[in-house]
Amino acid sequence: MTFAILGRTALFATRRQATAAAASQQAKRRMGSAAAPEWTGIDKVVRGYFPKDEQLVVAISGGYFGLFLLYKIKSAISGSPEEVAAPVVVAAPASSSGDIPDVDSEEFGAFLESEENVMKFVASIEK
Repeated sequence: MTFAILGRTALFATRRQATAAAASQQAKRRMGSAAAPEWTGIDKVVRGYFPKDEQLVVAISGGYFGLFLLYKIKSAISGSPEEVAAPVVVAAPASSSGDIPDVDSEEFGAFLESEENVMKFVASIEK
């Protein structure tokens, strides 16, 4: 055997030993949790009634839902004011003084039959 082959074999053996040693030194996780926190102030009072986080979330959500229900019940009891009828808008009569009628109106087709009116319409578009 040559020295190159011996050197390479020794290098691989050293690497295998280092890898095995590193793997055995890793911390093993047992999926435990930390100690329960010490609550103070208002948190201590609230956590006396709702010790779990899930219970606290449900209590807060229920509080907001209760406020929403109170608002809706109050609105239903007080009632809404009577709706005022909207004033009826009467369409203005079409003027025959040479104004251009609306494109959606029935009069527009009759308006475009005259060459003079077509030129008036084209002039208004170019402005």
